[in-house]
Amino acid sequence: MYVRFEPISTAFVTLGVDPVDMLSTASPNPRHLLLLPPVTDDLSINQHTGFNVLDGEEEARSFLSSEVGKKAAWLDVREADYVDDLLPQEIAELLYLAHKKTHMVLPFYYKLQNEYARVPLPSGLVTSYWRHPEQFEAVFSAAVNRHLQDILASRPFWLRGRRSRGGVPLPSAVQKTWQDLLPDGVAFDWPHAQVTGHVVKIALLRVQERRLFAEMDQDALDAQELGHLILNRNDGTWQAELN
Repeated sequence: MYVRFEPISTAFVTLGVDPVDMLSTASPNPRHLLLLPPVTDDLSINQHTGFNVLDGEEEARSFLSSEVGKKAAWLDVREADYVDDLLPQEIAELLYLAHKKTHMVLPFYYKLQNEYARVPLPSGLVTSYWRHPEQFEAVFSAAVNRHLQDILASRPFWLRGRRSRGGVPLPSAVQKTWQDLLPDGVAFDWPHAQVTGHVVKIALLRVQERRLFAEMDQDALDAQELGHLILNRNDGTWQAELN
């Protein structure tokens, strides 16, 4: 996992945080989606913009839970017919975002009343824009628990313990521990997590983004250890210890 925060654009650049993690939170989920090009005939096409659209929470949830949805660029839309109100200049801005993978202007539109925009990058990272960036904390907590369940499932049965479906929420106070580090990026070294019957310990690393897709070896990555995220499995609490 990796997360870097860009305060000016209220955007998070991430690895290992997927749309399914948003769907796992209690926050309102997207009810309608405007998908950025490329356009496919397999989905509905809005005649005004020429972009694919998904209308209805069930359809949006199904798409975002899929592998195709994981790789798609999209904005949420409050009401389906709001897409028809976009101006040519705004459509041009969205085409620029789809093509260049960066924004000409922040992708929040009064006409769409959107809360998010998600743009996968060619590198494998994802840029997600948040009108209310504090909402990212719940999504990040869901992502951490998804990775935790994967790690425990790969361990011998005597180390797995009793896994609760909802996981162990990662409190805001713990996430704020590394908040000042986010503009430079923080990686969470799940492949080398230390798992015992009492704790799960994940190293926090500073890594150059271009090295994130190398083999997760701290020496090969030229990584700087920043501290650890620790789950106490006895009482179900998280804590962060920074160096």
